[in-house]
Amino acid sequence: MSKVIENKITQRQYIFILVSAVVGIGILSAPNSICQIAEQSGWISMIIGGIYPLIICYCSYLNYKHFNNTHFYQLNERLYGKFIAKIIFLFFLITMIIYEASVLAGFYNILSKEIAFFLSPYAVLILVSLVIIYTASFGLQSIGRLSEIVFYFSSILFLFPLAIIGKGSFLNIKPIISSVENILNSVPSSFYSYAGIEISFFIMPYVVNKKNFKKAGFVSTAIIVFIYTFLTFICIYYLGYELTTKIYYPVFFIMETIEVSIISDFKVVFIFLWSGMILKIMACDHYVVSYTFSRLTRIPYKKSCIITWPFILMFAIFMIPEHGRNVFLGKSVPIIVFTILTYSIITAIMVKIKGR
Repeated sequence: MSKVIENKITQRQYIFILVSAVVGIGILSAPNSICQIAEQSGWISMIIGGIYPLIICYCSYLNYKHFNNTHFYQLNERLYGKFIAKIIFLFFLITMIIYEASVLAGFYNILSKEIAFFLSPYAVLILVSLVIIYTASFGLQSIGRLSEIVFYFSSILFLFPLAIIGKGSFLNIKPIISSVENILNSVPSSFYSYAGIEISFFIMPYVVNKKNFKKAGFVSTAIIVFIYTFLTFICIYYLGYELTTKIYYPVFFIMETIEVSIISDFKVVFIFLWSGMILKIMACDHYVVSYTFSRLTRIPYKKSCIITWPFILMFAIFMIPEHGRNVFLGKSVPIIVFTILTYSIITAIMVKIKGR
C-alpha cells in the first residue's frame, strides 16, 4: 500500500471527518423527504434515524478494540476468510461509488439551477473532478485537516437560520406527535442523510490517540443528528410541514429569505460555503472508494484515485435527472443501510467472541 494511506489523524480530525462524510447534500432536501410521511413530527423521525450512525460508530469501535486496531480489510479476512472479505469490500466499494456519484449529481443539479446555468454539466463535473482527485490523492491526513477547517467555516451556515426564530410559529409543530406509526415509517427517509458514516470502519486504525475513542464516535453522531434535526425542525417551524413537502430544497428556500445588511446577495455566500461542504464530503467518499479499490486490486492508492473516478463520473451523469436520482436512491439506500447494519452487528458479535 502507498504511504499516503498510512497517514495518521488526530481524534479531533476523526470527529470532523465523520461529520464531513455525512453532512452535505442531504441538509437541503432532508426536511422535504422526512415530512412526506411524518408531517410536523419529521424532526422526531430524524432523531430516531440517528440510531444508524450511532450503531455504526459503536460497532467500528468494538472491532478495533478487540482486534488491536487491525485494519478493516485484515479484520474481515481474519473473520470471514479472503474470499468473503473481498465480497464485503466490493460491496462497500459499490456503496461508496453510489454515495459519491449521487452527491456529485445533486451538486450539479443545484448549481445548474442557481448560479451555473450557463455552464454545461460536463464543465461543472470536470472541474469538480479535478478538485476531488487532487484532494483525495494526498490521503487521509490532508482530508482530516480539510474537514476540520471547512467545518469551522461552514458552521456559520447553521447560525443564520436562528434569524427566523421570531418569524415562525409553534402551531406548525403541533401536535408534536401526530402519529407514532407515521413517525416510524418515516425513519427510512432519514437514512440517506446519514449515509457516509461507514467511513468510520476504514479510518479508525489511523487515529493516533485512542483514549476516549468511544466518546469521539458518540460526539460525531451527536453533532450530525443535531444538525439534521435542527434544520428539519426550523423548516417545519417556519414553513409548516405542508409547504416543506412542496419545496424540494426547503433549507435553501429559508436561506434565500434571510436578509443580512452587509451582504447584498446572501444566496451566493450560502452556496459558496455549502460548496465547501460538498467538496469535502466527496473527498471523504473518494478516499474510501480509492482505498477499497486499492486493497482489492493491489493498485497503489494514488493511481486508484484516478482510475476509479471515470466510473463515478459516468454514474453521476446517469443520475443528473433529479427525479431519476431520487427514485434510485429511495429504493437502493434503505437496502444498503439494512445490509450494512446487519453486517455491522454480526461482525461486532463475532469480534467480541473471537477477541476474548
